[in-house]
Amino acid sequence: MIKFYRKIRQNLLNEGKTSKYFKYAIGEIILVVIGILIALSINTWNQNNQDRKQEQQLLQQLLIEYTSNLHQINSKIFLRNEGINSAIKLLSYRSLDNKEIQYDSVNRHLSRLLNRPTFDPELGVSTELTNSGNLYILSNAELRNKISAFPSSLNELREEEIVILNLIEERFTPFLIEHYQVGGVMSEFLDDEQIRTKVTITESSKGKSIKDLFPPSDAKALLIHPDFEDYISILISNTIYTNDQSVGVKLKIEEIISLLKKEIND
Repeated sequence: MIKFYRKIRQNLLNEGKTSKYFKYAIGEIILVVIGILIALSINTWNQNNQDRKQEQQLLQQLLIEYTSNLHQINSKIFLRNEGINSAIKLLSYRSLDNKEIQYDSVNRHLSRLLNRPTFDPELGVSTELTNSGNLYILSNAELRNKISAFPSSLNELREEEIVILNLIEERFTPFLIEHYQVGGVMSEFLDDEQIRTKVTITESSKGKSIKDLFPPSDAKALLIHPDFEDYISILISNTIYTNDQSVGVKLKIEEIISLLKKEIND
């Protein structure tokens, strides 16, 4: 093809048709430029098409990730609410006579109170996108901003979770061991399938109950202890505040999921 064009130009020069030669040369240049532009457009289209395919794959992965996080944080909120309900129930037992207090019920509520739920989100896909600089593949700017900002929204929630964890492990549990027999409390946790399914990652196994290994303890003495009331009131207050933080994080997750679904559907 190049030889063909060169031959035409040569013939025009040989025939002295200089003006036609220049017109032809200009036309040839225009054709070349148009060809280059078409090639660039095709290349850009192919690249955009690849980016959109990759974007859809990432959107699906992110949707799985944040849906899992939503399920997890709902479980943590549920566990804390159960702990609050148990704490209130234990406080109400103080007005009962010793014979009216059910040993198993006290242990069940204590076991739920000792739960230390912490939200540990899956952020593998989000972190990889951010660290690799590939977050730009997501065309929705609002979605990009929410995903990149999400880890920082967890800071206050983590701080409150640590406060409760330290209070239970370092102060409340030693207090229970000193003033109560905690074997029955631990056995109630093992039998509490509703809570264990929320705590464990996999389905909890139902083993033989060990309740009978632990004789009843004096629950009344524990319930009326002034320090017990203090611990319970602090736990209730901190847990309510922590759940408020969790609800805020949950709303952010739901916003991200909503944007992901919209982008996938579009």
